[in-house]
Amino acid sequence: MPKPSEAARRCSGLARRVLTITFALLILGLMTWAYAAGFPLATDRYGLLAFGLYGAFLSAHLVAQSLFAYLEHRRVAAAARRAAAKGPLDAATARSVALTISAYQEDPAYLRQCLTSARALLYPRARLRVLMVVDGNRAEDMYMVDMFREVFADEDPATYVWDGNYHQPWEPAEAAGTVGAGAYREVEAEDPGQLAVEALVRTRRCVCVAQRWGGKREVMYTAFKALGDSVDYVQVCDSDTRLDPMALLELVRVLDEDPWVGAVGGDVRILNPLDSWVSFLSSLRYWVAFNVERACQSYFHCVSCISGPLGLYRNNLLQQFLEAWYNQKFLGTHCTFGDDRHLTNRMLSMGYATK
Repeated sequence: MPKPSEAARRCSGLARRVLTITFALLILGLMTWAYAAGFPLATDRYGLLAFGLYGAFLSAHLVAQSLFAYLEHRRVAAAARRAAAKGPLDAATARSVALTISAYQEDPAYLRQCLTSARALLYPRARLRVLMVVDGNRAEDMYMVDMFREVFADEDPATYVWDGNYHQPWEPAEAAGTVGAGAYREVEAEDPGQLAVEALVRTRRCVCVAQRWGGKREVMYTAFKALGDSVDYVQVCDSDTRLDPMALLELVRVLDEDPWVGAVGGDVRILNPLDSWVSFLSSLRYWVAFNVERACQSYFHCVSCISGPLGLYRNNLLQQFLEAWYNQKFLGTHCTFGDDRHLTNRMLSMGYATK
C-alpha cells in the first residue's frame, strides 16, 4: 500500500479540522439555546425531575460512543484473525523497534516488574532494543541502574551516568575557571557524554542512561534524540508499567498494516484494582477511557491521546517534530507535562491517523 502524499495528508487534516469545528459549534449553539430558553424535554408534574436537551445530548453521546467502540473492537478482532492466519512474525523482515522506558525514583518492586515484562516481550530479539533513561544521576538514583544491569545481565547491558543532558550540557573544565567579573566567555565543545550516549544507544541492544534531572519530557527527548533514525518504530513506556508479552507485537501489527497510521496506543489498566475503593473506581474509569472513549476515537482514526504507559510511534515521523514537541510553550512558559497528548497532536497535525 503506497504511503499518502503530502498533499493528501494536508487535505485530509484540513477537512477533518473543518468538520470537527463545525460540528462542535453546532452542538454548542443548540445547548446554549436550550439553556437560555429553559426548555425541558420531559419533567414530572411537580417539576422536581427533568430531562432536558443537555441530558439528551449526553445520552446520545454515550450511545454513539458505545456503538462505534463496538464496531472498532470487531474491526480489531478481524485484523487479529488475519494476522494469525499469516503465521508468526518473520524475524528477518520484522521492523526494528526501540522500547524506551522513562524512570524517576521508581518503587523498586514496580521497576522490577516493568523490566522483567520488557524481557518477556514476544518480539524477535534481534529487532528489539531496550533503552531506559533515568531522570537523575545522583547516588540515590543508582539503584535503578543497578536493577537494569541485574535484570538484563545475560544481554550484556550497557549503562552510562551522564553529568548533563541534551539541554544542560557538560561544561569543559577550561570553561569553568573564574574569569573577570562581568566578563563573557563563549565555549564551543562537543559534550563527550552526549557522544557516548548516542554511541551506546545505536550499537547496543540494552542500554540504561542516568542523566541530570530535567523532568519526564527531558528524559523522553534523550531517548528519542539518541536513537536518531536507527530504528523503525519507538515504543514509550513508564517505569511502573507491566507489559503484556503480546503488547508490542499487537502494536507493531497495526502500524505494519496501514501506512496512514502514525501512532497506536494500547489498553492500559490499573495494576491493583482491588486494593481500595479509589483503585477500584480508577480501574473502572480506565476501562471506560480505553475500551469505550478511545476505542470510539480509533474507529475514526483520531485517538486524541496515545497514553504514555503504552504507545508506539513511527520513528521517521517522530524525528520530524521532535524539536517542536520538546519546545512546546503555553503563554510563553515551557510545558513540562502533557507530553503524550502533545506527541499525539503533532502526529495528527501531520495528517497521519492515530489508533
